Amino acid sequence: MKYALSLAGGGTRGAFQAGVWRALGELGKEVTAITGTSIGAVNGAMFAMGVDTADMWSNISVDDIVDVPSKNSNLLSPISLVKFARMSAQGGLDTTPFRNLLNSLISEEKLRNSEINFGLCTYSVSDKKSVELFVDEIPEGQIVDYILASACFPIFKPIKIDGREYSDGSIRNNLPVNMLISKGYDTIISVSVRGVGVIRETDNCGINIIKIKCPSPEVGLMDFDTEAIKRSIESGYYECMKTFGRYAGEHFSIDHDSYYRAVEHYGSELIHGLESAGKIMELEQYRVYSFEELRDAVLSEYPKHPRLKILADYIAKSSSSTFIREKLDILGDTFSAANSIVYLTNQTRI
Repeated sequence: MKYALSLAGGGTRGAFQAGVWRALGELGKEVTAITGTSIGAVNGAMFAMGVDTADMWSNISVDDIVDVPSKNSNLLSPISLVKFARMSAQGGLDTTPFRNLLNSLISEEKLRNSEINFGLCTYSVSDKKSVELFVDEIPEGQIVDYILASACFPIFKPIKIDGREYSDGSIRNNLPVNMLISKGYDTIISVSVRGVGVIRETDNCGINIIKIKCPSPEVGLMDFDTEAIKRSIESGYYECMKTFGRYAGEHFSIDHDSYYRAVEHYGSELIHGLESAGKIMELEQYRVYSFEELRDAVLSEYPKHPRLKILADYIAKSSSSTFIREKLDILGDTFSAANSIVYLTNQTRI
């Protein structure tokens, strides 16, 4: 089966898409077309060229994107925004470093000759409308210009092309699935990274859209924290693997067969509680567990977490009282986590 891929905007959260792309390669999924908005356009262009962007993401910094006098790893932090407000009279932040980075990464020749059809979405400030173009519709020598225009975050200076000003495509269309549908692609993977922007409604009748969503952002929209970016890449990889059935699980990645054997034996509610416990205890997320490995890790570590330990002990002592258990149930996932611990502890003692 062949797939088309649509990549949403979301600033540095776009690192998630690098993990998705790596997983698609390992899974042997053939992608024949890619559309992207904002950072999705940057990633998409490089994917279409056959480039794994994980290395770029692992080494990127503020200096690679904007020219500002005082550096801060998070461009949207309160301190940064105060400084940028003073620069508003200049029309926004200077993205010359970003242009230089794109020029070093993107080969127009390779992109035009790629077997993967690439398209992007930007927003024309001059015409007040969304502009959606595939590579064969972009004039020669202007591909980097349009990619930069698509990724022109609102705090950046607008990009000028042929006398018109352009800004971030997410203003009107943050996830350009519609571009793929218009070209006749009917099996589409969409990748959302919890960015900010308009998600356009599309007529999906007869279209198979496989949605991959960032479950919980590891990094801010414009935060260049290297370790958080690396975790975001890992998150994308494992979410893609779960989407295509290689792994299963809500908060963790559990071997598919092991997971469903456990569901058959214990039920999905207990598995949910076990994963909730692991999340509360901040067990390592970005690795593959068998059900037994996750169970053993939770049971060995939970005594070090006073809240879970106290609640689990309380549930164990009051298991015969429906009234007490109903009262504890208002704790939601914390109760579910402690309840699963109590049950599994009793099971391992048998």
